[in-house]
Amino acid sequence: MNFKIFRRIIKGLVLLLSVYAILNFAPNKYFMLIVLASILFITLFLRTVFCGWICPMGTLFDLIRELGKKIGNLSVMRPINNPYKKWVKKNKSVLNKIDRYSRYFRYAFFLWILQSIFLGIASIKSEGERGIMSVLYVVITMLILGLLIEISWCKYICPVGAFLGLVSKLSPTRISRNEDACINCRICSKVCPMNIDVANKKFVKDIDCQTCLKCVDACPVDNALALKMKIPLLHGKKLQKKDSNPSKKT
Repeated sequence: MNFKIFRRIIKGLVLLLSVYAILNFAPNKYFMLIVLASILFITLFLRTVFCGWICPMGTLFDLIRELGKKIGNLSVMRPINNPYKKWVKKNKSVLNKIDRYSRYFRYAFFLWILQSIFLGIASIKSEGERGIMSVLYVVITMLILGLLIEISWCKYICPVGAFLGLVSKLSPTRISRNEDACINCRICSKVCPMNIDVANKKFVKDIDCQTCLKCVDACPVDNALALKMKIPLLHGKKLQKKDSNPSKKT
């Protein structure tokens, strides 16, 4: 089943609805609590589907990245010309380490938001400038990263994604790789926007996984990759029932 079309339709509709809501509604605390509870419910059962299929910020940065590709094929990790291609290949391991460790910033950002809400020790305002200018600097930085790096918001900044990634550890749903059907083409790892090595995992349980299912779409073998739900309690009952009827010994 090709999820690409459905994913784009859902993300596009949610983005339009979000823009409409921002322009026409004044959210209150009850509305925000309902939204938060809905997102948590989705995450507990379907992992980070919110990030890969619903989040309007993720969709917005997808569009910004597409613009970056149109403007001279701007990129950091993907080569643009031969000299840069050689440099990337030579420094691939270093760039991958920078990419991996930079993702911890979103957890620091999440903790900073929590302290600003509950403690107010530090805020975005400073004595030398108005708060709006500080926000503007952050927005400009985010836009530049969005033009150059695929889903930079999701990888390095988004505090919601950081929190949902932790909650998703409780979900019984995960992408499963059938090792018998897999032909080791590694296409799944190449298309993963979060650079997860799907080809070498039996189950994709990484916090960074967005459950976008791009790896499932790209897989050339039927049933080699699939989104499955595994409930340990039910699985355990089945095992006990099976053990209660031992096979005959010859």
